[in-house]
Amino acid sequence: MARPSREAQILAGALAAFAEHGYDAVRVRDIAARAEVSEGALYSHYASKEELALALFRTHMGRYSEALREAAVGRDVPVAERIKAVALRSLDAFAEDSDAFAFVLTHQGRFIGALPVDFPFPIRIIEALVRKGQRDGSVRKGPVRLLAALSIGCVLQPVRTVLEAPPGTVEVRSAKARKIIAEGAWAVIAAA
Repeated sequence: MARPSREAQILAGALAAFAEHGYDAVRVRDIAARAEVSEGALYSHYASKEELALALFRTHMGRYSEALREAAVGRDVPVAERIKAVALRSLDAFAEDSDAFAFVLTHQGRFIGALPVDFPFPIRIIEALVRKGQRDGSVRKGPVRLLAALSIGCVLQPVRTVLEAPPGTVEVRSAKARKIIAEGAWAVIAAA
């Protein structure tokens, strides 16, 4: 009988090791120990730490994209409300699995270029909303990618501050903070 795959266990171990020690400091043996598998078992799934980290990045970026896609739906819902929903869903994703969210957020420069061109990147979901808003006049005119980046930046920068600054510098989980962030994500692109 074939042994069950330990891929999920390995991915969880890798995420925990990266969250605790940082990507650069972690070795394959550290991941194997955290996942409670042998290095051989790990190598039977992934040829290198980089391949494993890319799989982890792809998995969690894909989940985040799907969450945003779900938040962005609603043909009869105004673009403003959909942008705010995307912002709130982003904050929910951070609250639900801060290690995974932090890994994706802080490792984009390293791994995003390795994803296929047709990957459902989160920015494309926001760009679609920006285009719709520009067509209906609710979103200011301007470069779509820039406006989408400004909108999601209103969410991601406070999260980065939580991750990188001294504890308590910024709070993003309270109802008041969530409202400010969601309204900011809309206000930065709203037509005057």
